[in-house]
Amino acid sequence: MVLDRKLLHPGYDYDFTNMVDDGTQYIRGGKVYQRPYGWKRIALKVIGKFDDDDWLGHNGIRRESSSKEWPVSYHGTEEKFGKSIADEGYKLSKCKKFVHGKGIYSSPSIAVAEWYAKEFYYGKDRFKVVIQNRVKNENLNIIPANQCHDSDEYWVQPNDKFIRPYGICIKHLGMCETVSNDSNTCVML
Repeated sequence: MVLDRKLLHPGYDYDFTNMVDDGTQYIRGGKVYQRPYGWKRIALKVIGKFDDDDWLGHNGIRRESSSKEWPVSYHGTEEKFGKSIADEGYKLSKCKKFVHGKGIYSSPSIAVAEWYAKEFYYGKDRFKVVIQNRVKNENLNIIPANQCHDSDEYWVQPNDKFIRPYGICIKHLGMCETVSNDSNTCVML
């Protein structure tokens, strides 16, 4: 995935690739923040982009929530859409499927988002991309896990201004011995 450098904020990148969940609970926006263990987060340049930065909460590694902070969610997508979302934000007008009502779909679980992420190739390497967001609680429709086919809930935000991408999470899935452009498949090494 290639992004314009002007969109990135490398000082806030964080590599969760080799980290595992140790049971510590983190809270963002009053909801449990499931850290993206197994992924590398590339930070988007969002500080100063909106009226205020309160929606991001306090900077740094912390377990508690900040006042006015928005919860964290994840949105699985294709590489080409990830680039567009990083550059322009979410555009409800571009969405097509609304199983649980009109809005931008995300989940507090990166595992759920990964299910929707499409594999892509860079050379012989295979990757997935998931967008890390902050979502305003206002009008947020929470679909419980028992109403979804996944292991965690979905969040549907009907206002695309109230879901803000702030990170691109990349997961390396392995290498291919050969890649077939016709079938978009590979032979695993």
